[in-house]
Amino acid sequence: MKGEGQYFTTIAHAQAWSLIANFEAQQLFFSKASMSLGRAIRIAQMIGLDRVDGQSVNLFPLFSPPRDWAEAEEMRRTWWVVYCSDRLICGSTGWPALINEQDIDTHLPASETSFEAGLEEHTGPLSSILHLEGQNLSAFAARVLAASLFNQAFQHSTQAASDKDAQDIQTSLYWKRHREIDNDLAVFLHCLPDDVRLPSSIRCQNATFVNIILHTSVIFLHRAALLTMQKLGISGDMVRQSRARLIAAAEEILNILKMMPDVNDMLKNPMLAFSIYMASLVFLDRPTSTQADYQQQNNLDFTLRLMILAAKTWGNPVTRSMAIQLAVDMRQRGLESVTVEKVGH
Repeated sequence: MKGEGQYFTTIAHAQAWSLIANFEAQQLFFSKASMSLGRAIRIAQMIGLDRVDGQSVNLFPLFSPPRDWAEAEEMRRTWWVVYCSDRLICGSTGWPALINEQDIDTHLPASETSFEAGLEEHTGPLSSILHLEGQNLSAFAARVLAASLFNQAFQHSTQAASDKDAQDIQTSLYWKRHREIDNDLAVFLHCLPDDVRLPSSIRCQNATFVNIILHTSVIFLHRAALLTMQKLGISGDMVRQSRARLIAAAEEILNILKMMPDVNDMLKNPMLAFSIYMASLVFLDRPTSTQADYQQQNNLDFTLRLMILAAKTWGNPVTRSMAIQLAVDMRQRGLESVTVEKVGH
């Protein structure tokens, strides 16, 4: 090994391993992708990409300070790419996060226009959504915040609330955290940057991704809340509110997919296929009625057709497995259709 590691720990190495991880994830090699991402994260930490704007002394300097704002911004953007990957992988697989947000001292990425032109643009650190309201966030920064909220919602949805604690909806730590995340999601969806606001940016893949991930986060949060309330025998307004939030989020995901001009290409992203499946679970979980719910049937048929399309177009076995499971669930609920019959053929 030459020197102190400066020949194999460069920003280019962090970027390369991040790209490799992204490719492996698209090929559904999730274990390999996680290992490659781990390399990218560790290299990024070793060269200080997680503290570009910090004042702390680096005990193991393997990378010289940036020469100008453009170089510093490249470091920031590289860091936030690996951060987003870490949060999305953790939020969809349940694996522990590799990055501790408390250790990050790197400001959010600037706009694409400023970065490409080399024009300095001041940004702030990653913090509470409520503290960021009113700031001029870039589209990339919006993706970072969406990934952070996605992981927060997932982590909260997997935490079991103690019966004694969760009974008191007003003072329970579990429900306080639930409301914090729910409020952050609602506020952020309301104040999204223009570059990622729909429907005006429907042709932008980043915009559709950010919006779908945020609505998927709402589904995580409120499905877990309903299960907890059902377990504890809680009823009333909170149950109705959670159901309403769930249905609205699932329908928003479907509306976005229906508006997208390149939905088939976007389904190459495993995260979007996962989001479609989460939306389908909401429609499956709707309270049963004595009368036929044609809207529920149409929504489920639409999501099933999309998953079948993605599975066939991209040879995606994970999406195919989700499509088969959805078809089985629909049959069990008596929701037969031509689309259901196609699954397995």
